[in-house]
Amino acid sequence: ALVRHCSRLFVTGANLSVPLSQKYGSLPVVFRSQLVALAIVAPIGLLQLPASGWSWESALAMVPLGVLGTGAAFALMATLTGRVGGPRASVAIYFLPVVAIVLGVVVLGESVAPIALAGVMLVMAGAWIASRRES
Repeated sequence: ALVRHCSRLFVTGANLSVPLSQKYGSLPVVFRSQLVALAIVAPIGLLQLPASGWSWESALAMVPLGVLGTGAAFALMATLTGRVGGPRASVAIYFLPVVAIVLGVVVLGESVAPIALAGVMLVMAGAWIASRRES
């Protein structure tokens, strides 16, 4: 149920960002959405501040995650959404399990279960079906 709810929120956000990205550009749209997200989560973070500690290692580890994993990914996704529309752009999310399996094998040396390969094939079939143009 949670995954279905999150998927609906993503598609709704993608559909809202199409006209905004086309009118204002993807970077201003992403920047403003991140400001809204900051306003929503900042009170929770401030409440947890007394129980937390500071570490340069942790802070420096967050830089590539924030710049690449969030900033660049959101900007690229907003650009894609503005160009091809929300439903077709959301197909990019289908590739996350594929990337996770590849990185698990290459970086961590994990083995891949046959059911995972079957799942990848199912995911790729879903991405192909969802990305086709309607005739």
